[in-house]
Amino acid sequence: MDNDKLKSMLKNLLSKKYIANLLVLMAIGVMALIVSSNFFMKDSRTKNIYSDPTEDVLVQQSSQPMMEEEVVEHRLKEILQSIRGVGEVEVMVTFEMGTEIIPASNTTKSTDTTEEKDSGGGTRVVASENITETVVVANEANGHKPLVLKEIKPQVNGVIVVAEGADSVEVKAKLYEAVKTVLQVPGHKVEVYSKK
Repeated sequence: MDNDKLKSMLKNLLSKKYIANLLVLMAIGVMALIVSSNFFMKDSRTKNIYSDPTEDVLVQQSSQPMMEEEVVEHRLKEILQSIRGVGEVEVMVTFEMGTEIIPASNTTKSTDTTEEKDSGGGTRVVASENITETVVVANEANGHKPLVLKEIKPQVNGVIVVAEGADSVEVKAKLYEAVKTVLQVPGHKVEVYSKK
């Protein structure tokens, strides 16, 4: 008798209606996981990449364009403040432009040569060349991105350092040499002033 009860309960549980409801719930759960993973994977700092029509270089602009400058300024400030004789330091670094990205590209080149004869018996050779270049794109989880061959960091335009203790010639020279060495810039792009 217990065996028959167990069989009838199992039969009720495995009915078509129960299985259909279970499959619907599983499908809803999978869809919810997909939607939530796409929602949480988006980066809060979106980046725009645009192509310069005159060159095969992509220029990357961040929604926070001062990010790289701020990092360089902060690190330089920490280094300069650790020099003996230097007190509080303020640093300003300017760059030429954003980071340049040189993407990988597929180049297709075709040449066509035709020989024409005119009615006077003369011959003329006409050559034409067609070059097609397309940027190679890599598929990633959050979309398509260009495959990068090289990333060129922006060049430093100029540096201003305002520091306590810079009224001393020795300290000013140390600051000047430190900035030139760290940023690999020529001396005419660096100015050091004493702080009030």
